[in-house]
Amino acid sequence: MNQERFRFFPSNLHESDLLIGVPHDDFRREMMNTAFEELVRLRNLLLDFSEKYPLFGTSLEPFYFPAAEEEQVAGNNSSLAKGVPYEILSMIECGIQSGTGPMSSVAGMFAERIGIQLIQSYGLREVVVENGGDLFLNIESDAVSVIHAGSSPLSDKMAFVIPPGQWGICTSSGTMGHSFSQGRADAVTVISKSTPLADAWATSLANMVSHQDDIEPVLDKFSRISEISGCAVIVGERIGIRGDFEVKLLS
Repeated sequence: MNQERFRFFPSNLHESDLLIGVPHDDFRREMMNTAFEELVRLRNLLLDFSEKYPLFGTSLEPFYFPAAEEEQVAGNNSSLAKGVPYEILSMIECGIQSGTGPMSSVAGMFAERIGIQLIQSYGLREVVVENGGDLFLNIESDAVSVIHAGSSPLSDKMAFVIPPGQWGICTSSGTMGHSFSQGRADAVTVISKSTPLADAWATSLANMVSHQDDIEPVLDKFSRISEISGCAVIVGERIGIRGDFEVKLLS
């Protein structure tokens, strides 16, 4: 984390362990309360919805409403009118697009919503929110995002150069961390304009990687997913990278 560029502060609640960075001159102590309040709100949304629909919180496959309710929640407008929060709908849609359970996007969703809340509340020019290795960035100049891949000899040796804009950078692994993965990739990193979607696709693509021979097929699949702007797959001593970003070799 670039501590010269950003002033960092934590926000923690149960499983959520966030690190938030804002420009030093823009930092206000009230931001810590704003971030925590948004974290509480998001957690309560998940708990309330999962209590009504237990499969939402446990399924490893896309979640669909029970047939008796499908027509009532067929479109975003009717869904919102029925009281299904935007964040829940976003997670459901991310799961459907990527072929995963809706919780595959939860870390990215939390990071993005908290970052956007801070932008809206304080008029921030830049903000970065890290949630368990998944990143939401809103930046005005280039940033370097290092690819961490656990015990792989390539871990922390490669980085994406991220241009100005709003980005989600998410990583899934079958060899490190607490998140469940059906694959054995040391790291699958996905970059998208949507952080929850990057999170869901990182999970989906990592599930497809069992050994080094899977790197190219997964990258071929990535090339057909228009919502993804960049992807890196690391298995042991091999790496595959595709996308629209400059890649930097670190010493």
